Amino acid sequence: MLNIATTIERRPLDAPFGLEIVGADLTRDLDGATRKAIHDAWIDAGILLFRDVRNDDMAQMRLSTIFGEMEPAATADLNDPVNQFMMTLAYDPQDPSGRPNPFYRVDGIDRAGWLGWHWDQSFMPTIVRGAVLRMTEPARTMGETGFIDAIQAYDRLSPDMQKRIEGLEVVYEFNPDFCSGQFGFPTDIERLDVGATVKPGSHYNFPPVVHPLVITQMETGRKVLKLSPMHARYVLGMERAESDALLTELAAHLGDPAHAYFHKWQENDMVVWDNWRIVHSANGVPLDCKRSARRTTIAGDYKVGRYLDPTLDRDREVKRLVD
Repeated sequence: MLNIATTIERRPLDAPFGLEIVGADLTRDLDGATRKAIHDAWIDAGILLFRDVRNDDMAQMRLSTIFGEMEPAATADLNDPVNQFMMTLAYDPQDPSGRPNPFYRVDGIDRAGWLGWHWDQSFMPTIVRGAVLRMTEPARTMGETGFIDAIQAYDRLSPDMQKRIEGLEVVYEFNPDFCSGQFGFPTDIERLDVGATVKPGSHYNFPPVVHPLVITQMETGRKVLKLSPMHARYVLGMERAESDALLTELAAHLGDPAHAYFHKWQENDMVVWDNWRIVHSANGVPLDCKRSARRTTIAGDYKVGRYLDPTLDRDREVKRLVD
């Protein structure tokens, strides 16, 4: 198919960051200049919204390739068996086999699919570049996805705190129980084992990894508060009490909802976020409410993460060179 010249419009979201891109018809190929304009907008804004009810799997994959190559998600059991690059995230109260377990009670509401603030795959040494989420069946109530710009969060830190955290590193380890050790999560969160049969992620084996607490956006030189509260465990080389206090303070600062954008989904909306910069969360849905989404993962490595065990990191480097 021939590339079609396209004129797009950048519209600010009702948020401190982010843009809606209008005029990009992703049901067909886009010309190179338009693809570059979309990529540049993404670097500027952190997240982009594409709103078109005609969006489908092909449109989503076409959009994803603007930002890099797609890759299967690390949580492989969620990937589509027919299309390994497409993940299905669905909840249907009439289908117990497909329920995300466990459920959580947050702010007095029992929810399926709730997630606290995080960046994707922080429990891996290679941090994916981004993701595209498309809501194929929005929830009739709730179901918002939250986004926060960690560049703006860094800029809001005091100069003393910016100086204090420069050069620090955080150890991350996969933890599927959101009532167990997360920083910045609600203090009143309760795990509900209604209908639960298998602890989510209990079959995963992700060795601990290390990531810097501050990184620099390579395209602009802006600094990023690179903290993922969901799987952060401790600051490397710091006494545990001091580490816990620091991560608690930083997670509360980063996750301040006053600086967040909460997207209210319409059918086949697509949102793409820069995973090296943006943290996100999922509000979840009431237990009697159906919802379905599709997600693609954009490959990448910002080349500053590593395994805590240096032996594993050496093996990783050998594999990289062989591949």
